[in-house]
Amino acid sequence: MLLMKKFVISFLGILALSLPANAGFKEHFDLAQQYLSNYQYSSAISEFKNALKINYLDNSARIGLVNSYLARGTYHANTEKNYDKAANDYRSALFYLAMYPNANSVKNSAHAITQVSGNLEKCLEVINFDKSPQSRFNKAKQLRAEGEFAAAAYEFSQSLGSKELVKDSFQQIGDIMKLFGNDPKSAEYYRKAVAAAPNDIPLRLSYAKVLDKLGSEELAVEEYNFILTRSIDNKEVLYSLERIYKKKLEENPKDADTIANLGAILQKQGKFEDALSCYQKAESIDPSNINTRLNVGTLYQQKGDFKTAVVAYDSVLILYPDNVQANLYKAQSLAALGDNKAAQTYFKKVLSIEPDNEIALNEMFSSAKASMTPLQYVDYVKKNANSSSAAEILYSYALDLHRQNKLEDAISVYSEITKASNNPEVFVNLAIAQGQMKNYDGALTTLNNAKSKFPDNSQINDAIKNLQNENIASKFDKAAEYFNNKDYENAIKEYAKIQPPTADSMLGIASAYQNLDNRAKAIEYYQKALSLKPTDSDIAYYIGVLFAEDENITAAEEYLKKSLALNKNNQKAADYLKSIQQQNNANMLNEAIAFYDSQKYDESLNLLNKLLVADPMNAYGYYYRGMIYDNKENKTEAVNNFKNSLKYGSGDDLNIVNYLIAVDLDSMEKYKEAYAYYQKYSSSNAPEDEYKQYAKARLEELKQYAK
Repeated sequence: MLLMKKFVISFLGILALSLPANAGFKEHFDLAQQYLSNYQYSSAISEFKNALKINYLDNSARIGLVNSYLARGTYHANTEKNYDKAANDYRSALFYLAMYPNANSVKNSAHAITQVSGNLEKCLEVINFDKSPQSRFNKAKQLRAEGEFAAAAYEFSQSLGSKELVKDSFQQIGDIMKLFGNDPKSAEYYRKAVAAAPNDIPLRLSYAKVLDKLGSEELAVEEYNFILTRSIDNKEVLYSLERIYKKKLEENPKDADTIANLGAILQKQGKFEDALSCYQKAESIDPSNINTRLNVGTLYQQKGDFKTAVVAYDSVLILYPDNVQANLYKAQSLAALGDNKAAQTYFKKVLSIEPDNEIALNEMFSSAKASMTPLQYVDYVKKNANSSSAAEILYSYALDLHRQNKLEDAISVYSEITKASNNPEVFVNLAIAQGQMKNYDGALTTLNNAKSKFPDNSQINDAIKNLQNENIASKFDKAAEYFNNKDYENAIKEYAKIQPPTADSMLGIASAYQNLDNRAKAIEYYQKALSLKPTDSDIAYYIGVLFAEDENITAAEEYLKKSLALNKNNQKAADYLKSIQQQNNANMLNEAIAFYDSQKYDESLNLLNKLLVADPMNAYGYYYRGMIYDNKENKTEAVNNFKNSLKYGSGDDLNIVNYLIAVDLDSMEKYKEAYAYYQKYSSSNAPEDEYKQYAKARLEELKQYAK
């Protein structure tokens, strides 16, 4: 069982006994003391916090707050056994002991810090708390979200063991110190965060604001100026700098540098007339300060008055011909005036002084680019830049031309770069531009050459696949255009260019041949399409239809059945198969009837047998087969077929079948059955002819078989 020491707080002995005269502070402090003496720890904590809000430096309120956290933490641990809550109170106590006060106060509390740290460690052990930096950072964020700011700050301080968390941890502590009104400590932690992440502009702005609030104007100005160099003119920063410089001028109205700096801030805010007034005043105080003249030039340059800007820069260059900024700004102004030749002179002057000046180098080439053809510009870059810079500048130029859809110019520049480039991207972009010009063969040649140089480059391999697909799509589009214009011969030629052949290209050729009424070729290419896409039910259907149109019913049935095997729901195939089967059956029946009429009974019977296999419900097939069996004196088979004819057929034209059955049964001496069929025939709508008269006569003769 964890035993927590209940503190008799020795810290109270170091408290200053005299309290500030601030009535509000005293009211909160006295109330907090009263709550603490009555063991109302949460209320005591709240009131001590209120007192510190009024005077964040008051040591008595801080120690009272520490005592309250410790007392409540001990209660949570020993009485409630709630070690999570106890840990949070010890964290908060450690924040106010070790982080919140100045160094002397921390030193004086060394023994207490050790004691409270030990109690916190015991609580963390009981709850199996993960003490890794990331875990502590996550816990700190959770505590901050829950409003436990002091405890959160302590945990952020414990996550500094991870380099990745240093900046965020210091920044979070700085935020919390600022929230508590402890600006000196906030600045301290922001400074540490900035050291870890010097290019974090929002962080540096927070730091600058705290410095500004503390009256550390020089440091604040330094931070504000850094921010301005890394971002578009920040209105909040500019306003802060304007306020600082105006305050400085109240203290020293004749400080030329401060006046000029104020002018620069006003210029950035777009207050050109006020800025110019500052520059003129600064120059009148200190005529030797060339920065003021430079600022006047930049002001006119910003206003778009480039001629006046040039005059200002010339006033500097007369005295200091090697001043880099004056030469650079004059070159920029001349370029803006369209005098690119003169601008080149001053850009080159800058580079002769500072060979690595990227601004001068880039703008010199931009100026040249504005007045030259692409090929002239390529030659110019080659002459005026080293090989590595030239490749980079020309590649950037080619990309710009490409973005502007100046494809021919982009291709010419890309091509020039590829002669000595080891950058696979150049080849890929050249190929893309060639592809956009529909020169797919040239594009693929470019990429295949690149592949020989960079065999393992995935970007090149992907580009080859994409261009091959685009090439195929282009040929499809052209073929479709011919097809839609009914120029089927040229459509066939374009589809044939697609290599390797695809199911779609074969379908295109087949459809073109079909429109040219060349069924044999259409079938040939539909079959090729089906071999490339063997599960396509529609292709099999198209082949079946063409074979049917060619009167090759056997092949038509084969492909239509195949279509349905691939897709049983292909209704077009099902309907067409049914129609050709019906037609085929009708043709067989007519041929069988012709053989019958010619008394070629065996030939007729052979066809009727095939018909009834294909269509076992064909009433007329049974009728004629019955007639053949009658002629062959096979009365039994004749009767069976006649009965099937009646079973599957209807209509008055089959009434005679009742008569035929009756006669055959009569001849077979099956009088009772014969009587029934004679009766059916006699009562039918058959005409009153000799057959009906005979039937009625036989009915009379066979009366005895009526029952």
